[in-house]
Amino acid sequence: MTTSPKSVYLETVPNPWWLRATIWLGPPATVLGAISVARSETGISRVIEVTLLLTLGVCLALLGTWLAALRIDVSRAALRYGWGPLGTARRWSDVVDSEVEPYRWLTYGGWGLRFATGKRRAYSVPGVRFGVAVRTTDGKRTHLASRNPEALCAAIRSMVEAASDGARGGHE
Repeated sequence: MTTSPKSVYLETVPNPWWLRATIWLGPPATVLGAISVARSETGISRVIEVTLLLTLGVCLALLGTWLAALRIDVSRAALRYGWGPLGTARRWSDVVDSEVEPYRWLTYGGWGLRFATGKRRAYSVPGVRFGVAVRTTDGKRTHLASRNPEALCAAIRSMVEAASDGARGGHE
């Protein structure tokens, strides 16, 4: 996910250290596995297995980098949120409102990118108890985890208001 040069509000919500550590254990484990295979076997199958293990290690390292933190970017152009390339953007004309709310993990069945009934989804981070629910014109309600939900909500509301003023021509 790229950051807009004209961000009104930008927040990075890191995953807890224990989750990042768990994700980052994958690459060293695959390298150790590749070394073990290289020392114990001979022939072309060894080369293939070592190559596959090292490729898996690189993929896990990229995944660990992307999943390290949820990024939320409120700019004049759009609301962007997600983990690395696993993100989305909403134009302000599509956003109806936002409100601060607690995250109820039972509603969504856990943490991370979650889907629930009634067009609800969540971009949540373990240990972050509050966030902002964003309602859109297509009826979706997206919960965004935030360490500063009041500021995020205020930024979203100001952009929604500016978009609706612009749609009305700037006057009542």
